Amino acid sequence: MARSASETQHWEGIMLLEALAAAAMMSGVEAPIQERGAPRGDYRESCSGEYVNRGRLYADCRTRRNDIRETSIELRLCSDYEIRNTDGILTCGPYRGDDEGRPGGGYPGGPGGGWNPGGPGGGYPGGPGGGWNGGRQSIVVYRDANYRGQAMQFNGEVSNLRNTGLNDAISSFQLRGAWELCTDANFGGRCTVFDIDQTNLARWQLNDSISSLRPARRGGGRW
Repeated sequence: MARSASETQHWEGIMLLEALAAAAMMSGVEAPIQERGAPRGDYRESCSGEYVNRGRLYADCRTRRNDIRETSIELRLCSDYEIRNTDGILTCGPYRGDDEGRPGGGYPGGPGGGWNPGGPGGGYPGGPGGGWNGGRQSIVVYRDANYRGQAMQFNGEVSNLRNTGLNDAISSFQLRGAWELCTDANFGGRCTVFDIDQTNLARWQLNDSISSLRPARRGGGRW
C-alpha cells in the first residue's frame, strides 16, 4: 500500500534524526536530540527541577530558611567531588556555584552555612580546613572575577600570599567585616580598605596584584 505524502515526510524526518544521532555517537559528540541527565549527589534531597545545559548543572535548591534559590555550577569542576546543596547554592569540594538570582551569590553557605573550602585548593593554609567559622571578619578570595576559580578563605592577617598559590592572582572576593588588601608583602605598596564584596578588582586597578591582606581596624580604617 502506497504511503501518502505526509506519511513519507514523517518517516523521512525520523530517518534523518536517527542518522544525526548515529553520526553524533560515531564522532563522540552527544546528539542534539538527547538530553544529559543530572549528575548524582545528595543535592537531590533538597533540590528540584535539575537539568544540565552547556556543561552546567541547574537546579532550584532549598535554603536553610526553607526558601527556594535558583543556582548552577560548572560540572567540569566537580568531576572529583560529590555535588551538594549548601544553603541553596550548589557546591562540590572547594568550588561554589552561582546564585542565578544574584550573579556570584552571597557568602558561601550563608549565615550559619557549612561550606568548607578545606579540600584541595581551599581552606586557610596550615589552618583547620577553612569553612565560615562565625567570626566577625572573614574573607574568601577567588582567582577569577565574579567569584569563580580557585577559592580560599582567611580568618586573619596574611603578610605574604606567596605560599598560598594566590599571590598576585586574586580577582574577586567576598567578605565579612572590613579588610585591607595590599599590593606588596608585609602590607606594603598600595593598600586599600574594602567593606563590601568585589566582583572584579580590575575596576580598582588591583586585579592580580594583591600580595598581603588583613582585617581592617574597627570602623574600617587602615592600620
